Amino acid sequence: MASLVTSSRLTRMQEAVAALFERNRQRGHAPWCGRDYDFCCPSTGTYPFQWFWDSCFHAIVLSRIDPARARSEIQSLIANAHPDGLISHVTFWQRERYEQMLETYSIAYRTPYLTDCIQPPLLAEAVAAAAHRGGGTAFVREVMPALRRYYDYLNRVRDPDRDGLIAILQADESGLDHSPKYDRYLGIESIAPAEMTRGWQRVATAYAGVDRVPERMFALDRFIVEDVMVNTIYAINLRQLADLYRELGDPTAAAEMDGRAARTRAGLLDKCYSETDGLFYDLAGQREERLRTSTATALLPLALPDLPAPMAAALIAHLRDPEEYAAEYPVPSVSMREPAFCPEMPAGNLVFRGTTWLNLNWYLCRGLRRHGATDLARRVEERSVALVERAGFRECYNPRTGAGYGAQGLGWSALALELLAALEGEQGAAAPGSVV
Repeated sequence: MASLVTSSRLTRMQEAVAALFERNRQRGHAPWCGRDYDFCCPSTGTYPFQWFWDSCFHAIVLSRIDPARARSEIQSLIANAHPDGLISHVTFWQRERYEQMLETYSIAYRTPYLTDCIQPPLLAEAVAAAAHRGGGTAFVREVMPALRRYYDYLNRVRDPDRDGLIAILQADESGLDHSPKYDRYLGIESIAPAEMTRGWQRVATAYAGVDRVPERMFALDRFIVEDVMVNTIYAINLRQLADLYRELGDPTAAAEMDGRAARTRAGLLDKCYSETDGLFYDLAGQREERLRTSTATALLPLALPDLPAPMAAALIAHLRDPEEYAAEYPVPSVSMREPAFCPEMPAGNLVFRGTTWLNLNWYLCRGLRRHGATDLARRVEERSVALVERAGFRECYNPRTGAGYGAQGLGWSALALELLAALEGEQGAAAPGSVV
């Protein structure tokens, strides 16, 4: 009887996810670039465009329920890659329909239709999921040129000190726009929306003065952060890229990507880890000062498969602590001990200031399983799925009450399907790619 119950639960979630992705599907032809597109926007009411890391999460989930659409998601994402390899963090396929909405966006553009920013680089994981769940080697060969140029761009442009850690040049490039770990560095003294805007403008105005040339932005030293979450995802994806090259029969390229992944891992362990706190901290500025705020991203290196056991144990201890991260609906994006912790979404839709996010949980649960904390992984998976079952596919959730906040019908919360499949022990549920 138990297996029938869990099976029907998984079926209901699959049906709900399929319906969500159908509602969020965007298809058409963009005259500005002469290309067709077919992707899922994060939310039709709030985010009707194509966002980089959202699209990668969408492709991973779509690979489970509709592999052809997983491939089209990635094909649309990489279609307008820039000559230098950058893939914009937002593509405004149907910009003209939303001009009024865009007046509320604080965003940096390369062109009217493409932004000049990165987001966490999980593209290789998305490609692996689409390939291993239906696309095969032919799909990998198709997208590999753009995939390689993108990771080469990050290596060449975003790691000027050659320590293996790539840098973001503004807070929204991490995807964690308003995380309190950036407050002091940005000179933010309150969570008033106007104060947040001033913090953004202090960076954006300076960059406009140097025409957003990366070398000149780095030289300004206005906002340089080697972000732990971004670099953990980068290391995981470089290793995934190496595995994809092995599948294509290219051991030389695979070895190069393995080497880059090892250098990034070493940078995280050597520069970011605090043995005193048992946490990984972001590095800020050319002096690489640690941003000592306990957030869920300080735990994310747990997702590294080769994290040393003592470090993994320290991170797991934080996740088990009921005064830090073991909330009723874990994992809060900020430690409950931090003065900045806010279990609700503050006015102005400020994100990642304490609410629970399923995309972070997806990485953390995989790390918990990799490092032997299966019991805790199952608890986080169960409570994450319960959030969606209770409150729907929302942008984020209250870690104490389970209330949903932000956008309705948010696509990456469909990761609940991946978490539920892992919880129920489905073969390959947590492993869209070969290193997961």
